[in-house]
Amino acid sequence: MKKLRELFSFYCNLDGVKISLLVTVISTIMFIIALLGINFKIEGFEFFVIISLMIEVIYGVVLGYNLIRNKKDYDHLIPFLILNWFLGCYSLNVFMAVFENLPVWVYLTNLLFCISNFYIYSEHKDERLARLFYFINGVTFWLVIYYLIFLIPFLPISIICILGLGLGFYGLVPGVVFFIHVYNLYLNLPKSRNNWQSFLAGMAIVLVAFIGFTIRLNVEAKRLSQYTVTKSFEKNELLPNYLVISQHLKPNFFNEILLKRDLVYVGSDFFEFDGFNSFGREQFNERKTNNPFYNLAFAFIKKPNLTVDDRIFLLKSNFDKRLETEEQLWSGADLITKNIKEDVKMYPKNRLAYTEITMDVGCDKETWQSKEAIYSFQLPEGAVATSLSLWVNGVERKGVLTSKQKAVDAYKQVVGVENRDPSLMQWREGNRVVVRIFPINKNQTRTFKCGFTIPLLVEGDQMKYKSLAVTGPNLSNAETLSRFQVDGGGQCTTSKDFPLTNGYHINESKGLDPWEATMPLDPQAFEQSFDWEGQTYSIKPMQQEILSYSPAEIILDLNSEWELKEVQDLLQYKGVPFYVYSNEIKQVITTNNAEDILDQYKDLHYSLPLLFDFPENSLVITKSGSFSANFEELKATKYLKKLKKEVPSKHLKVIAISNAITPFWQTIKEQHYVDYLQSDVNHALQMLNDHRYYRYVTSESRINVEPAQIAIESSPTKGNKANQGSTHIYRLFAFGKVLNEQVQKDSLSLNRYVSLAEDANIVTPVSSLIVLETDKDYKDNKINKNVNTLGNASIDDVPASPLNYQWIIVLLAIVLGYFKSKEARRKKKDVA
Repeated sequence: MKKLRELFSFYCNLDGVKISLLVTVISTIMFIIALLGINFKIEGFEFFVIISLMIEVIYGVVLGYNLIRNKKDYDHLIPFLILNWFLGCYSLNVFMAVFENLPVWVYLTNLLFCISNFYIYSEHKDERLARLFYFINGVTFWLVIYYLIFLIPFLPISIICILGLGLGFYGLVPGVVFFIHVYNLYLNLPKSRNNWQSFLAGMAIVLVAFIGFTIRLNVEAKRLSQYTVTKSFEKNELLPNYLVISQHLKPNFFNEILLKRDLVYVGSDFFEFDGFNSFGREQFNERKTNNPFYNLAFAFIKKPNLTVDDRIFLLKSNFDKRLETEEQLWSGADLITKNIKEDVKMYPKNRLAYTEITMDVGCDKETWQSKEAIYSFQLPEGAVATSLSLWVNGVERKGVLTSKQKAVDAYKQVVGVENRDPSLMQWREGNRVVVRIFPINKNQTRTFKCGFTIPLLVEGDQMKYKSLAVTGPNLSNAETLSRFQVDGGGQCTTSKDFPLTNGYHINESKGLDPWEATMPLDPQAFEQSFDWEGQTYSIKPMQQEILSYSPAEIILDLNSEWELKEVQDLLQYKGVPFYVYSNEIKQVITTNNAEDILDQYKDLHYSLPLLFDFPENSLVITKSGSFSANFEELKATKYLKKLKKEVPSKHLKVIAISNAITPFWQTIKEQHYVDYLQSDVNHALQMLNDHRYYRYVTSESRINVEPAQIAIESSPTKGNKANQGSTHIYRLFAFGKVLNEQVQKDSLSLNRYVSLAEDANIVTPVSSLIVLETDKDYKDNKINKNVNTLGNASIDDVPASPLNYQWIIVLLAIVLGYFKSKEARRKKKDVA
């Protein structure tokens, strides 16, 4: 270290070093500031890149001229020149993204290459330090080689631009540096065996790592192709090929890279166009990235025989990249979330909470094109979206609830054709809500607000509120103000600090970090109710009924989640044979063949069981992971059509022996295609031996909210009973009814369910909330404003007695009679 300091001190005293050091430090700091600002989408930071580029151009021209005139006197400044050339390349790349969205490690690698050059190019070397720096140089020199190869197609453009603006020289920098560096190594490496061994060791380590990475990537590529039509003799007429691949694809780091090839990670076909196969009907809205390591590996790997749409489907179902595949009518690039206000009111007596999230979304770049922002809110089981607002010209306009198709048609008309202000809130499979906002530009920050009614999660003698998971345009740098209140007061513990101020718990932070609040169960929950339009909606305990049940058959829904011991334990029951279904072939499973059969399912990571082929009154025992295709992604398949048509009448019963549940089974459960019970192996065996099955009681007038361990029951209102519960009780009831019953028919225009959704103002599979700029827009799109409904929920929602119209009529009659009699007396007096 002492030797290194001495060399640095000596070097700084050479001609031109101090000014070069000053210029390099200033331009580097400016570039880093700009890069951080751009990465976190902070406005105005491109200015620093311009200043940095100007400094680098001037410095490069002056030093280059001096080197040409007198190389001997300025030879020691070549490392500074190389460093500033690369800084210039990266600065120019901000405006002309040849290498789009480079990873941070690329910048650090290039910096290490330039730093090691300072030592390698010097005449005074210490043997031990020389080994280290030559090793680092060997590791990092690969990046220069990559740039050189990648930029070969751009050579003609670079030469033309040199003749024009002069900035085209930066396209030649990797080539110039490559030849300068190779020449220097040619002069210096033969002088010391240790030096060239260290340099080659550095290059070899990267090469070995690259070969290992490429081999692993190639293994995954072959697995991806294993189940394509031309690589497999298995037939499946009910599911398209990409779904079969999805079932056998276990998400990991390597196959995600392969699926994102050309979609996100720039491909390696430097000299050829991929043809029309590079386009697809589906969108994938993730920013492209130029990762040199991946890009070079792609050159040695055959592309899987999958279309763009197939790969996007796999990213949706297996990697939960559903927000990235939402259809966008306008680009969402360069959008940022500036401010977030999170307001929560918890109702312990109702075992629910209402969450209101208000956001400011803006654009951090000057652009002629309006932008469209898309946010995704992942709701817990039983939760429902109940309000939407968009600020138009500084005035809050509340959402109108209408049918799903009407809302989509209106939004596309206003956004795609008329280019004016709307916002749209839609329900997605897996109880995910998507919100769209348009238009947004640098001079127009938009404010919108969403509200959600959420059941509290009951765990033992505690209730828990969990904040919502939100994804959307850069949330990490937003100024966030979070507040919650507990209706009626009461104790509450939180996972992050919420100081109590004037009855509210308040927290200020950056981004939208997850948090929880826990409180004791309120024994008064089952005394709460809400009256609406002649019906009382009361909170009741969930009731579990015991059915006398002997299954016609027991089907094991096997996949890679199962363990052999679980299968063998279940097979101890001898009352009914156990079966498995594979490719429409039915097979008996026993303790003798269980291991061999289970081995056939080791690569099946989620199942789509043939429920429509199972005999009536059968029992299905399943075990789930966390991912699968959902109903929305299955909608075009013969499989889903048969399932919807035939399964509800089968009266199947399901026991799930895992806590996790896939999106497929979640919909099966919520829409009551089967009786679904979550249990474990021991309890399942006990039920089989006792010839029993447990299920929660439901009826036309009763729905269950399982997370909160409550039922909501409707009954005719008796007398003028004062409301005690919130309007959210009815909203949850209506949402449960729509989910439970809309399965019976396929049409999205079912008036009954749309009317129910409008009445409670809830976003469901058949209804959406939309905000349009003017009342005329609603009229033009044949959307009627909601009248005599609960309307948009709000944080100030309080139980209020519904209007008794008979009493109002009586009161009006009395008042009118009073004034009539008064008028008659006055006339009589005048006559007298």
